Amino acid sequence: MKGDRKELLKKWVMIMVPTLSLLLTCLMGPIAFTLRATVKDLLRQELAGYETVAVSDTRWRAHQEYENEVLKRWEHDLAAVREKAVLNDTNSYKLVIDLGQRIFSLESKLERLMKEHPHEGKLQTGSSH
Repeated sequence: MKGDRKELLKKWVMIMVPTLSLLLTCLMGPIAFTLRATVKDLLRQELAGYETVAVSDTRWRAHQEYENEVLKRWEHDLAAVREKAVLNDTNSYKLVIDLGQRIFSLESKLERLMKEHPHEGKLQTGSSH
């Protein structure tokens, strides 16, 4: 009897496993379609709460344009500062040259005066000692 039961159980298993596999295979299509539609709906609802890629790109471009404009302003300001520094350096250089020329002129005049009046220069230097 136990042998008959084993044979009967094997037959039922041999029939049930392919039948269940076939049933699952047939149901997979509609289940997958239902799940796909559900997932798509959930994704649409979730993405509706977030901004779209186009809006994000537009914001990014606007931010980039703002940064570029700020950098251009800074470059312009820096160029103006550099020009002013160069102008100040040039003016300082001109002032130093002018001062040198005046000192040279004073030296020339002093030498000429000392040549014209040699004894007065010696008296003043001698009396100061």
